[in-house]
Amino acid sequence: MAKRASMSDVARVAGVSLTTASRALSGGGRVSAETRAKVIETAERLQFQPDMIARSFVTGRSFIVGVLAEKAHGRFSMPLIVGATNYLGRENIAAVTLDAHGTPRALHEYLKRLRSRRIDGLLVVGDDPNRASLVLSEDFAVPVVFASSSATPETDYVVAPDNRGAGRVAAEHLIGLGRRHIAHVTAAVNDPAVGARVEGFTGAMRSAGMAIAMGGGPLYGSYLQRWGIDAAESIIESGQPVDAIFAANDEIAIGLFATFHRHGIRVPDDIAIVGYDNRLAGVRRPDHPLSTFDPELPTVGARAAERLLAVIGGAGEPGIDYVQPRFVEGRSTMGPTLEPYDIL
Repeated sequence: MAKRASMSDVARVAGVSLTTASRALSGGGRVSAETRAKVIETAERLQFQPDMIARSFVTGRSFIVGVLAEKAHGRFSMPLIVGATNYLGRENIAAVTLDAHGTPRALHEYLKRLRSRRIDGLLVVGDDPNRASLVLSEDFAVPVVFASSSATPETDYVVAPDNRGAGRVAAEHLIGLGRRHIAHVTAAVNDPAVGARVEGFTGAMRSAGMAIAMGGGPLYGSYLQRWGIDAAESIIESGQPVDAIFAANDEIAIGLFATFHRHGIRVPDDIAIVGYDNRLAGVRRPDHPLSTFDPELPTVGARAAERLLAVIGGAGEPGIDYVQPRFVEGRSTMGPTLEPYDIL
């Protein structure tokens, strides 16, 4: 069995001191760019793998971070965790991932466990606006970064999708198509993501000199498909002109479409629809049936992990780092006419 290369081997082959080799590979200390590049190239050629236990004794760090999820297997939490842990793995950082299953008691217990592991930092994943106070009340002595929470105060470290930007882009897209009676069917009024999308959507409509259809404001409800069905019935019964809708998520958008189709109202010919969350991303079609936004959750998770490592290293300021959702243009706004088998 071949002998595993040591730091001393790297230093000897690169022609530098052991201290210089260590500094070059850790990214710290005063080392010229040329020397650092030479040491890194040598380490890669020798397939050098640092001894993390020895490294922890020298640096005082464990090179372990905690990833605490409220509900790890949720549709939104899992992509965040995958993005974060993949990034940490590439950076040779171990992750201890715990799932509180939405239970405050479990959340507190896991916080205690993570503290006992001497982690370097904590990444919190979830959508509960109250979790920030739950975590920070434990008086963590290590940096904490929150992934996907526009509800966390800007005095903390947060990475989240830019919901305000998505609302603005949705309105601009529909206005650009010549739609003039645009409604916004959204979820609970106290939901932070809802508030941000409403703000972006309303601002874009105001800038275009247009009022929101159906009374001048959003129609609030829930994220359920049933709410999309009920909202469509209300729009039809009102008799008010509506030729486009921005829905808070794809579930609502699907409910809207199903009801409009049942009443002989064509999408997008009569009413264009934009959703959010790219639920139909797995549909194997040459075209996308629903115009929507992909919140790029794996990117949010990776960016949150990257920010956590930066804060651990003493860099970065508190505040929210936004990731712009990607607009996916589909047939619900650009045609041809959608049929039930396209989307239901």
